[in-house]
Amino acid sequence: MHKSFLKLIAVGISLISLLCLSFNYQTVYAAIEWDIQKTIALDDTPLDIAYSLYGGKAYVLCKKSLLIYDLEAGTVTDKIPLETEFSKIAVTPNQDLVYLTDVAGKKISVLSISNVYTIDIGQSPIIGTKEAKVNMVAFLDFQCPYCAQVYPTIQEVLKKYPKEVNLIIKHYPLTSIHKAAESAALASLAAARQKKYKEFNDLLFKNYRNLNDETIKNYAKEAGLDMVAFEKDIKDPELKKMITEDMNQGQKIGVRGVPSIYINGKPIKGGRSIDFFVSAIDKELKK
Repeated sequence: MHKSFLKLIAVGISLISLLCLSFNYQTVYAAIEWDIQKTIALDDTPLDIAYSLYGGKAYVLCKKSLLIYDLEAGTVTDKIPLETEFSKIAVTPNQDLVYLTDVAGKKISVLSISNVYTIDIGQSPIIGTKEAKVNMVAFLDFQCPYCAQVYPTIQEVLKKYPKEVNLIIKHYPLTSIHKAAESAALASLAAARQKKYKEFNDLLFKNYRNLNDETIKNYAKEAGLDMVAFEKDIKDPELKKMITEDMNQGQKIGVRGVPSIYINGKPIKGGRSIDFFVSAIDKELKK
């Protein structure tokens, strides 16, 4: 009985298999449209290519050079000569290291690259001397704990280099997680109209945990602002426009979070200690 039952199951499975095979499955293919977007004429033989994390740049490895291609501008912006011929290329997510592989020579070379961005100061208030040789541009959010942590170090830098370094804050409020960040940024720019920009910013970062519309007004009073003018200026659409421009500019140069700090257009990466800042600034001052 047991064996007969097993035979019936086996027969049943075979029949089901045959039925499945008898169906005529028809594969549906999507139509493909293609077009050559651009052809780039090079003066060197291309071997390999790598892209930045967000697709803003392409790194083209050639026989005698490394070409950096700006995808948005559609042009080759930089050319780095190579003494050795490599076969493969890879780029780290933050684009500061390029790995070049020499398969035949059984070696990998690591190339350090510092991206230098042109950051438009625009109407942003400047803390320090306008003629300073070093511009320190900081994309900050007044409610960001990491921004509040690094701000005293920035102040220390300004004290150490009172004539050589200035600070330009680019407002980058992360409104999805910091509900009062934009209000604080607007208030900061309103305070700049009364020449109280630095003093007010110091208060905001010192009290970043307690910011809301009411406390921001209290800090404005504490900073000695004319409250009638302050209430009027904070509603000026031009201030909101300045913040939007700051954020657009930040996104254009690859700002993905705050704080993001640039020394003469070079992003500060790898550390936020005073010594780290001093090292980067001294390099610029020696140029």
